[in-house]
Amino acid sequence: MSNEVKIVPAKEEHLQAAGDIAIAAWTPIRAVFRERMGDELYESQFAGWQEAKRKGVEMGLRSGRGYVAMIGDRVVGFISYAVNEETKTGEICGNAVDPEIRGMGIGPKMYAFVQEKMREEGMIYATVNTGLDDGHTPARRAYEKAGFEKNLPSVRYFKKL
Repeated sequence: MSNEVKIVPAKEEHLQAAGDIAIAAWTPIRAVFRERMGDELYESQFAGWQEAKRKGVEMGLRSGRGYVAMIGDRVVGFISYAVNEETKTGEICGNAVDPEIRGMGIGPKMYAFVQEKMREEGMIYATVNTGLDDGHTPARRAYEKAGFEKNLPSVRYFKKL
């Protein structure tokens, strides 16, 4: 099998693999969330997260702005984006690379690909959101490698009533 990565428009037959990649990529993130939040709060906020994540990924990939990264006939990553015509800003939405093959430059290729799509649609800026927790470290590294440098840190607080 060739290691050449091709990025193609997402099709229905790609959705299962993309959802599986999303769950594998977000499982360590959710483990950090559970540790930080405790079981009770975590369960109240994230019970059934796998199905919700799968549906969100599918929605993004079906948007007309959803793509998958392929090596041969294997889906190895996915990405979608949205645009805001008013602010001329494209937003990278759901995206992940199969954790088994991270480090091959697939993420940066996907980011460059959708940024070019954004430019074609007249966008001037690109944005992406991610967490500050340890589970999101790979995402932050990937975004910084892709040239994202300005950020607005954020913290989300919870309180039991």
